[in-house]
Amino acid sequence: MKFAIVDIETTGGSSKFHKIVEIGIVLLENGEIVSRYQTLINPEINIPFNVTLIHGITNEMVANAPTFAEVSEEISNMTIDAIFVAHSVQFDFGFVKKEFDEIGLNYERRRLCTVRLSKRMLPDLKSHSLAGLCQHFSILNKSTHRALEDAEATAKIFQILGQRPDFNSVVKEFLNKKSKEMSLPPNISKEVFNRLPNSIGVYTFFDQKGKVVYVGKANNLKERVGHHFSGNTHTKEKKSFSNSIFNVDYIETGHELMALLVENELIKKNFPRFNSSNKDFHLNYGIYKYSDQRAYSRLVIGESGKWSDPILVFKTKAEASLALLKTTMKYGLCLQLNKLLPELNDKCKYTSETGKNCAFCSGETDSVSYNELLEEAIKEFNHKKSFILKMKGPKKEEFGLIWVQNGKIKGYGFIPNEMEINEFEDLRTFLKSYYDTQDAQSILKPYLAKAKLKGTFSDGTEILELAD
Repeated sequence: MKFAIVDIETTGGSSKFHKIVEIGIVLLENGEIVSRYQTLINPEINIPFNVTLIHGITNEMVANAPTFAEVSEEISNMTIDAIFVAHSVQFDFGFVKKEFDEIGLNYERRRLCTVRLSKRMLPDLKSHSLAGLCQHFSILNKSTHRALEDAEATAKIFQILGQRPDFNSVVKEFLNKKSKEMSLPPNISKEVFNRLPNSIGVYTFFDQKGKVVYVGKANNLKERVGHHFSGNTHTKEKKSFSNSIFNVDYIETGHELMALLVENELIKKNFPRFNSSNKDFHLNYGIYKYSDQRAYSRLVIGESGKWSDPILVFKTKAEASLALLKTTMKYGLCLQLNKLLPELNDKCKYTSETGKNCAFCSGETDSVSYNELLEEAIKEFNHKKSFILKMKGPKKEEFGLIWVQNGKIKGYGFIPNEMEINEFEDLRTFLKSYYDTQDAQSILKPYLAKAKLKGTFSDGTEILELAD
């Protein structure tokens, strides 16, 4: 079996924006070095000074060097029947493939990563970096961050690993097309990936300290997690993302709506470093009742927090204001008391649907009668948006459930199919509280249009159901 051990130096960390300035290749056949190749490459773009400080290659050094197009045939011929090997192979291969793409040539090779090989074969080592492995194996590398010297060091590590009795079986496993080993982040084992189910749910990536760095939703958990690390687009951000992941966990949800709501909740709870959306809290608005010092009940609008208990919840303040205005005028309540107009010692000048003026401003009622009228108005809101929403669960023996009270998402859970449910209270012990936000309401809204009414509890809570 032939292996091409490759190392490159570049103008930066992203193959999307940067170019190769040096390549080194060491060719191994039957465990022995049979040839070497090295060349500087003119990237035709500037080499930043801070990058030169790393590998020592200056713009002057590459000014008269060949371009990648001029050496592409040599590189292709040298690696054509070989397995492409590198330390963090996705980085090196990503750059090489991108260079070939830019000159209109396809470049595909089977790949092996010596980081992953060493992690599998030497799991107890503290460091699997090139420098760490060189130190462990007493390999002298006089010119680190130069392509041929690093390729030589990587080749020596590969030769040492090749002497182990499990080497051939591990390489065979890694090269299996069905194996995701080479595309996984260097700190995630194949065993962790393999335990992911092919079902709908939410996955969470953790860093070395156990902190959540990314949360995602998937219709197929294993497939979606694998897609994060497939392909040959290797920007600096993607490399940082990949290297930050040390563990993966998941929650099966059974239905897309449940997955979206759980994803939204976990993002807001953990504020993951690599999630770009859904981090901000935008609270909904609710209609609340309170009594003033004169014993008059008032209906007012305010933000709806996790523990608040509004009469009814709306996504925006404008929606809440419009609903309160309509109800206030319908029942002849006071626009000023309900803070829909400033209190200017002036009377409300409107006529309600019943043909009467504002009950408070007209002076025709006392606080007791006014409050009774207001309670009648509240009935307009009560149970209008209270329901449970049933859907497919993650297991055959259970179903998913979302609880909405007066328009506010209050909780969710998974309920055993065999459970006898007569009243809503039978469900409470299975429900986990949920922090309702504008994002959550936006997620829920389109699914409600698809839900079918299946019944009503005695307290007026409707039972809705979503198809699979």
